[in-house]
Amino acid sequence: MLGEVLGEHTQLTPSGQIVADEWRQIAVAHQRDIELDLWTVLPNGVRALVAVVDGAQSSSYGLGQSPPKPRALSSFVAGFKAAAAKRINLVRGIPGAPVWQRGYQEQQINDRKTLERIRLLLTSQAHLAGLSMHDTERDISPRH
Repeated sequence: MLGEVLGEHTQLTPSGQIVADEWRQIAVAHQRDIELDLWTVLPNGVRALVAVVDGAQSSSYGLGQSPPKPRALSSFVAGFKAAAAKRINLVRGIPGAPVWQRGYQEQQINDRKTLERIRLLLTSQAHLAGLSMHDTERDISPRH
């Protein structure tokens, strides 16, 4: 629904482009609670590194930190999915049709090696999808 694999690259559909646009927009709306790291839109969904920002304005992937605020992440994902689904369904002419599966998968990252491995994977996937990461490239290193 979001793209087609053409050779070694993914071509985003109009729905996939909407998803990329909404991901950027919802991040701005949640910038006090969430920091985006690398992300990409794939033919079957979105993969991303998202850091939850604590009250002291430091981001955490879970490394030696107290548990992040679960509502910040779930609110971010819910807002993104609702906004993207609404726009996609307007284009498709079928308001209210399901776009996303229920829930989302999350993984707490517990060490720098895993964080760097996931960043490398996401960079590779974004390149293959033809997406530029320039608007999200920030050093969001886990802080202790």
